[in-house]
Amino acid sequence: MFVGFGVVLPWSAWFGLGWQGAGLVVGVLLLRRLPVLWLLRRPLRLGGADDVFLGWFGPIGVSALFYLAMEAERMAVEVVVLTAGSLVIAASTVVHGVTSAPARVLYRRASLSRHLQASVDLSG
Repeated sequence: MFVGFGVVLPWSAWFGLGWQGAGLVVGVLLLRRLPVLWLLRRPLRLGGADDVFLGWFGPIGVSALFYLAMEAERMAVEVVVLTAGSLVIAASTVVHGVTSAPARVLYRRASLSRHLQASVDLSG
């Protein structure tokens, strides 16, 4: 699916969005899940690193591409909607792919540190 998506990436249309396209990507990636999980960290009983990790890793992928195409056909939306949607999907795929390995290492360190602290608190 992603190979096919990569073949038809609308690079010139993305550049046509200018700074608004970049702002949309940053806004969606930072504001889509992180604030919600941060607000729900107590009811969900999430630790310090858990809410950040879960809030960050909710990539926008194949299903979003499917729904974007389906709704675009059904509602005859403007081309700019397809352009912006495909930009967010592609950027999410790249950003989450690039950050997955370093974030996993940082999360593991934070988890080990939290477990060691909890064991010290219980024994002391």
